[in-house]
Amino acid sequence: MHHSVFGKKLSRTKNERKRLFSNLIRDIILHGKIVTSQAKAKAVQPLMEKLISKAKKGTDANRRRILQTIPHGDIVDMLLRDAKDRFSQRTSGFTRIIKIGNIRSDGSEEVMLSFVDEAIVREPVKYEQKETKNKETKEIRKPVRTKKETNAIKGKRGGKK
Repeated sequence: MHHSVFGKKLSRTKNERKRLFSNLIRDIILHGKIVTSQAKAKAVQPLMEKLISKAKKGTDANRRRILQTIPHGDIVDMLLRDAKDRFSQRTSGFTRIIKIGNIRSDGSEEVMLSFVDEAIVREPVKYEQKETKNKETKEIRKPVRTKKETNAIKGKRGGKK
């Protein structure tokens, strides 16, 4: 019987499998797509879908749960930022598997696992410095003078020469 068994073992131990899935998920987030075997893609796809659903909510608890699967803080932050904009219109079905052909060495099916939606590119915001009236008035009130000019003014007013 096959009760309470989730996913494929992929001829690996538990720790090897966790590390493999973590690396595949990291590469999908970084590059948007990966080319791998069909068995690995089908094993990783449900995990990726669940991580994106958690990232869309964006709470601290969900961030910690994602960090348990992907122990890279910068990549988790990237996923959290992208998930809200990129997948806001979707409730599920964030990834797709496209068959490419057979791998030449062992004949297994080769597929591309990618996101359904394209990444949203944000333009950097340029801030313009506003000139305040105080700075302009201060510049008018205090003109810059050389030492000779100040001495000449003092001499005209009757100060020390």
